[in-house]
Order: sequence, then C-alpha cells, then structure tokens
Amino acid sequence: MITRDGNELVFGNLTNPGIVYEFIEIINSSLRNSDKHYILNFKHVKNAFPNVCVPIAGIIENLMVKGYKFEFHYLSDYLRNLSIKEPIRVKENKEIVQTSSLDKVWRFESADDIYLLIKSFVQELSQIIVCEKGVLEGFDWSINEVLDNVLQHSTKNFGYVMGQVHENSRHFVFCVYDTGQGIYTSLLQSDHVPKTPDEALKLAVSEGITRDKKIGQGNGLWGLHQIVLENTGQLNIISSSAAYNLTNKKVTVYPNQPQLPYDNGCIVDFQLDYSKEISVSKALGGYEPVNLKMESLEDHAGNIILNLKNKESGVGTRQSGEKIRNEIINLYKQSGKTITLDFSEISIISSSFADELIGKLVTEFGFYGFNNIFKLKNMKPDVQSIVQRSVAQRMIESFNGDKKNTA
Repeated sequence: MITRDGNELVFGNLTNPGIVYEFIEIINSSLRNSDKHYILNFKHVKNAFPNVCVPIAGIIENLMVKGYKFEFHYLSDYLRNLSIKEPIRVKENKEIVQTSSLDKVWRFESADDIYLLIKSFVQELSQIIVCEKGVLEGFDWSINEVLDNVLQHSTKNFGYVMGQVHENSRHFVFCVYDTGQGIYTSLLQSDHVPKTPDEALKLAVSEGITRDKKIGQGNGLWGLHQIVLENTGQLNIISSSAAYNLTNKKVTVYPNQPQLPYDNGCIVDFQLDYSKEISVSKALGGYEPVNLKMESLEDHAGNIILNLKNKESGVGTRQSGEKIRNEIINLYKQSGKTITLDFSEISIISSSFADELIGKLVTEFGFYGFNNIFKLKNMKPDVQSIVQRSVAQRMIESFNGDKKNTA
C-alpha cells in the first residue's frame, strides 16, 4: 500500500488502516540508518478516511518535532483542505470550526477547544443527515469522553480528531489520536497493573477502570464501547503494541502490532450507524445524559423553539432549507416534542427555501402529521404567502405522483 523508492514513499491510498502500520514500520527502519528525511507522494490518493489521516498526520507532526523532515508531493485540493500536512489548531481557527468541522484533521489543546469542536460536530451532523433517536446524544457523550481522556491521561496536552459522514453505508466515523504514553503505560500506574498491552485494552473497555479515581471514574471507553455495541457499530482501539476491535458485537484482540519507538500513543476509531436507534440509557446502565442543546432551545414550558433569525445559513437558499429541515427532524426524533419555527424579524424568504423546509416537511409527515408536530409563528404576510404557495405546489406534486403510481 506504500511503495518505497529510496526516501520517497508513494501512498496507494488513505482509506486502508493498514497504511498506518506500514508507515510506522518504515519509520522504525530509519532508526537503523539514521535517515530522517522523506518525500511523501500522494499522486494515487483519491479519498481519505479518518482512521488513516488522523494518526498519519499526528505521527508526522510528532516526528517533525524530533528532527524528521517531510516533503509533501501531489497534494490534491481535497487533501490540502483536509490538512493532513498540518493539522488545524482549533484555537486559531474558530470560525472555520463553526462553519465546516467535518473532513478535516483538527489539533485540540484545551477543554475550550473540545467544547467548540463537539458543538460544531453535532450541529453539522444534525444538518446534513437525519439520525435515529439516541444517535446524536450517544455520539455527543462518547466523543466528549474520548477527547477529555486525551487531556487527562495521555500526558500530552493535545490530540487530533477528524469526523466524516459515509452516506452510502449510513454511518458516520470519527478517529481520535494522541502521541502520549498509551493505555498500557497509563494503567501500569493504577491498581490494576495489566501484564501486557492487549490485557490493558481489555481492561480499558471495562466499567470503572481508570488510572486514578481522583481524575476520572473509568466510564469513557467503557461507555463508548457500550454505545457502539448497542448500535452494532464498529470500534477500534490501538495503543502500544496491541489492537482491540469490536465489529458486529464480536470482539477480537490483536497483540504484537507495530509501534513507534518514541511514543506509545493511542488511536480510538469508531463508527455509528445513524439509521439505527440507540438507547443511551440502556447502553450506559440507566444513566441518561443531559441534552444541553435541547435544553437551550426549550421555553419555560418545555416546548422547543427554533428562531430562524439565528440561523447562520440564512433563509434565502435551498441548501439552507435542507440543513434546517434535517436539524428539526433530528430535534423531533430526539425529543418527540412539538417544534415551533419562529419567523420573528424575517421579512422575506426565498421560494426555494420555503419549499425545501416547509414544503418537504409537509410531504414527508403528511398534512395532518405536520400540523401536529410543527408550529409556525410570527410570519409576516409576504412570508406566509410564499410558504402557502410552496406547500400547495408540493401537495399537488405529491398527489399527482400518487395518481401516476396507482394508474
């Protein structure tokens, strides 16, 4: 998968996680000849997955600090935007985080960075895909725990993360990497004292296992494991010289994996099927996380209010209408509550926005279902007229389509 010609490494792809192992073995071989200069050639790379990009980017940045030099050749616009060459620092790029958080390798260095990243991940996911009940809450809880683990236990004050949506398989995937001490070394400082790195990984996904109870209760990797298990998703944890895999509710542990000579590090790579409902309470043994976003949208009576004037995407494009439609469907699936769309201070909207948001909601839920779930308020006459026309056109189109199908 990596073709080597002297100091030039030609990557066949960035979608097979085996690439990471090959890269590590090549770096290890350089210790014997003290060669620390490489040309990285990406001319064959068309696509890239988080579980390859995140560790590769993190390893490169770590090695550059130790005196290695890397030249990047044939980087496509996609790979440049993904930032495999230089992970994007959250604190210096807050505007980018808030508008486009997926498909990029991020370097986080603080609790503030984590908060902003996760808020943006959840927001972007809720706008581009419709998730079944519990999926976004399960993801929100899990990614919080994993990123916090990096700051608390890795002995490094930074880590790397990337997320991606795979619509064909109805999954979203995330990978987190740090260049710290690794799970085995961390647990050697605890009461558990694992004998081997693979035993350490088995312990790490067990409830209540942690290096120090004063720092954490040992719920992070256990909780992620339970949520992935509940969803029949996939989880890979790679640290020191061991790898732990959970796929289709089956666990496989692999000892004796290649590892870097300088740092043990840890990769946490997981994917969730967003078309499968997750009972977060069941997965976490009865614990139900507080949905802070939902609480922020509720009025004093517990009703969900979405103010369209606050939506950064605006009310003038079909793309914006699609984002907001997905977002409110996700809110409904998560809460089961009535959702009010507040048009206060909106003087005009485009017909395409009205069709994408209201017209398609009426078609999807039916006229009766729409009126029971969604409420519209504070609409000016011009806005109301545009919405009524869009809904009428959608209903006629739907009716004519039904007539053709039954003819």
